[in-house]
Amino acid sequence: MGANFFDLTRNRFRGALAEVSQKWGWYFALGVFLVVLGVIAGGMAVATTMLSVMALGWILLGAGAGSVVLSFLTGKWSGFLMLMAAGILSIIAGFVMLSHPVAGAVALTMVIGTVLLVAGIFRSGAAVAMQFPNWGWALLSGVVAALFGVVLLKNWQSTSLWFIGFAVGVDLVLHGISWMAFSVGLHRLAGSLGISEADRAA
Repeated sequence: MGANFFDLTRNRFRGALAEVSQKWGWYFALGVFLVVLGVIAGGMAVATTMLSVMALGWILLGAGAGSVVLSFLTGKWSGFLMLMAAGILSIIAGFVMLSHPVAGAVALTMVIGTVLLVAGIFRSGAAVAMQFPNWGWALLSGVVAALFGVVLLKNWQSTSLWFIGFAVGVDLVLHGISWMAFSVGLHRLAGSLGISEADRAA
């Protein structure tokens, strides 16, 4: 019974892997597309920043409108006023970002810089205090994040216009590379398990 169970599990895994690995070329193509898109976004960092701020403005506007409508639908709920206030603030923030995208980019850059600074200090302090295995890497990561946060906060006038777009570009490139690595690893795993080349062809 145990041998049959493991054979059945192994066969199902091999079948699922063969089915997924048939599409490995599409995963690789997706990775290439994301890398190209990331390079374009990073190369046009200012335009990408403005588009990102505008998109966030529309998201806040929609979320705020939804919260206000929901607050009226649940008028007897004790959190009615808080939900409505949050919705109104979200709508105001959305309007401000859509009307003044540069100011929105500045605000987002300063928020990101503050988060990096605080997180970097906390990570560095925790690494020194706990000294877990390989804590030096966590300390280095915290120091780099804190320094990056200081640079953003100190030079927000010059970095606000391009930083968000550059970060979006880097994220797309790394995401694309991860998809490419996944597709290659999937293809190699299928080959190491004896799945034929015809079955795992893209």
